[in-house]
Parts: sequence; C-alpha cells; structure tokens
Amino acid sequence: MIVTKFPKRRGITLIEVLIALAIFLLSIAAIGRLVDLGSENAIDSLNYATGTRLAQSKMAEVEAGVISITGGSGGAFEVETDWEYSIDSVQSDVPNLYTVTITATHTGKGRSATVTLTQMILDPAQMGNAAAAVKPTATTTATAGATP
Repeated sequence: MIVTKFPKRRGITLIEVLIALAIFLLSIAAIGRLVDLGSENAIDSLNYATGTRLAQSKMAEVEAGVISITGGSGGAFEVETDWEYSIDSVQSDVPNLYTVTITATHTGKGRSATVTLTQMILDPAQMGNAAAAVKPTATTTATAGATP
C-alpha cells in the first residue's frame, strides 16, 4: 500500500481571497439594486392607488350632481394638494347619457403618475331626486295593481 502525503496547507491564497471578495461585492451591489427597484415599485403602487381613489371620489361627485356633468372642469384636490384633476365629458347618442373621463395627475416631488377613469353616467340633473317625488294616491295605486 502506497500512502501519498500532501503538503499541509497553512491558509488560503491571495487569489482565493480576491475572488471571494469580488463575489461578495457583486452580490451586495445586486441586492442593493433589488432594494432600490422594490422601493420604486412601492412608490409607484402607492401613487396609482392614491390616484385611483381620488379619481373615483371625483367620479362620485359627478354622479351625485355636485360637479356639473356638462362643463369640463379641473383643479387641485382639496386634501391631496400635489394631485390635480381634469374632467371631460362627451354626450353620447342616447339623451342624457355622457361618457365622463377623469384624469388625476401627480404633480409633486418624486415619481409622476397619471390615472384615467372613464365611465358612462346619466345626467344627474335630469334624473330627479326623492324630494321631488309625488306620493301616489289610493286610486292610482288601485288602478296600477288591477289586471285587465
């Protein structure tokens, strides 16, 4: 039986240290870039969620008749002052039916965002309200319920 003795290693070489250090620095740089990308995506996500919420709130105001559906308007939001909105409406072929487009734009510092919300709405001024409703009389109710 032949036994071969290898010389005992006393440590690691300079080349091994440099290669390990290069791998470590590249991985740290890659992880740092991934953290930056995650932060940017989180900011974008927050901006789009905020813009969607604000556009939906303006659309609800148009549906309720607080903002006129016929006149285009715009301006800054009351609470979120770094967001602006514009309202455009186009009347369709059906009477009192409008296609309303609300665009919310982030104008503050940092990353910009634009959210557009489009919906078809009946003109709230033509729909009437519950206060103007007339209570039916007993004869109207009886006639409406009778079968011919």
